[in-house]
Amino acid sequence: LQNKFGDERVFDTSLSEEGIIGRAVGMALAGLLPIPEIQFRKYCDPATEQINNCGTIRWRSNNHFAAPMVVRIPGGYRKIGDPWHSVTSEVIFAHQPGWLMAAPSNAEDAVGLLRTALRGNDPVIFFEHRAMLDAAWARRPYPGDDYVLPFGQAKILAEGSDLTVVTWGAMVERCEAAAQAIGGSIEIIDLRTIVPWDKALVLESVRKTGKCLIVHEDISLGGFGAEIAATIAQEAFVYLDGPVERLAAPSTPVPFSTELMEGVVPTIEQIQGRMADLRAF
Repeated sequence: LQNKFGDERVFDTSLSEEGIIGRAVGMALAGLLPIPEIQFRKYCDPATEQINNCGTIRWRSNNHFAAPMVVRIPGGYRKIGDPWHSVTSEVIFAHQPGWLMAAPSNAEDAVGLLRTALRGNDPVIFFEHRAMLDAAWARRPYPGDDYVLPFGQAKILAEGSDLTVVTWGAMVERCEAAAQAIGGSIEIIDLRTIVPWDKALVLESVRKTGKCLIVHEDISLGGFGAEIAATIAQEAFVYLDGPVERLAAPSTPVPFSTELMEGVVPTIEQIQGRMADLRAF
């Protein structure tokens, strides 16, 4: 919690996600900058109505009122899984008008996106992937006190001409490892934010390569990858030399066993296989 003078306060809340978001909305309307944390992604579900209402405040008030806040949510698979502590399901937040959503894959992007989120006038879902919190791959040198990263600005991790791979969050590391394993000219795009997403960069890349693989951790049924695929089909169809493919989780709860979890979350080997198939198409 931060006030207009920059003073900060940290305090515990009751175990009520609806109350946490509801109180944060009240604080934001009073001129404070709340940064509520929901312990795990799945625990956000009881606060769905409060989240939806918060996102529409500017619209409902004809832009006279706003409730800017940054809701930090850890989620995704890690060393142990289950249907409550290892859920991703980011597409739900993309369906909440008025909210922005960040899904950084590394510490540097997290710093830049968090600063931007704190300086804006919109509520932001800041998704912190549990696997990235202590992953060696996600570590980066501190970019400095002035580093900010605009929302909707994806990053090309590797340039290529054979295939475009669009991904975000923890899947970025796996896509990079898969591409390095098979070699070739594969372009990897880390979206970094879901709302908004960098449509222009993705379309530019697909028009160059003619092929696209979308990799994400959430289930494929109604996942955000479908939005990207539909946009490519609508706006870059004549440039395609192959099908737009998605690799994501099946429609199943996240298992408790880590070994079983590897049967749900896309693996490096699966990503590598899809990359090779599309390149040869």
